[in-house]
Amino acid sequence: MKGEKGEAKLDGAKLVKNSGRGVLKGDAVLSMGGKETALIDYKHYTSSFSINKEAWKKHCRDAVQDGHEMALYSVILGDLDGSEVKVAVIDWEWFKHFLELYEREW
Repeated sequence: MKGEKGEAKLDGAKLVKNSGRGVLKGDAVLSMGGKETALIDYKHYTSSFSINKEAWKKHCRDAVQDGHEMALYSVILGDLDGSEVKVAVIDWEWFKHFLELYEREW
């Protein structure tokens, strides 16, 4: 079982002390370009994941309050047997930004 610690290591992210139960929120922070950019909240489920507006808004507020530019859910679906599926949930504006950067590279 990888858990938050294992996922953060795979992602190159830094764990948040007490996994967001203290002053700082979220599970980990991902740095991009030398700056702590994304606040990650890891979600691990066997087969499905549900998201609601209020939880997402709270995670986004926590990210901004902690000085991060974006909020990110890292959703891992599977039984931890090596067949997991991992996806990211990000704000649509960030998704468009990443598409623009991708297009510039090509």
